[in-house]
Amino acid sequence: MSSETPPPPAVGEPLPRAAEALGIRDKLETYSLDVNHKSGGPKARGFERILGITIMHIDYLEGTILTGILTVPVSSVRDKPPWGVECVVVVPVRGRGEKSGRVVDVRTAWLLPDAGGPPQMTTAFPRP
Repeated sequence: MSSETPPPPAVGEPLPRAAEALGIRDKLETYSLDVNHKSGGPKARGFERILGITIMHIDYLEGTILTGILTVPVSSVRDKPPWGVECVVVVPVRGRGEKSGRVVDVRTAWLLPDAGGPPQMTTAFPRP
């Protein structure tokens, strides 16, 4: 058996080791849903404006993303030297509250380390 790193997925294939994904809650809490974060703030305001999702809905969004990456295939793959490969998975997310009738694609990006470890979420934001 070879100890080589597995090849990255192709577009249309599942995200490797999606069930072991790391960093979803942390990235949502400290970046994508943090209205005070310098570069994450606009994403947080977008989640609220487009989907009615705020930090109060972190459990819902985390679960929806985790479920989505288990079933939705990778939509793009690109090298991110020296860290590995970045894969994008676009997950449909239903809004909350007044926006509950709306389903919007949320772009999630995942770093697959060169060592073949589990994917780590690097960003998530709604695409209206």
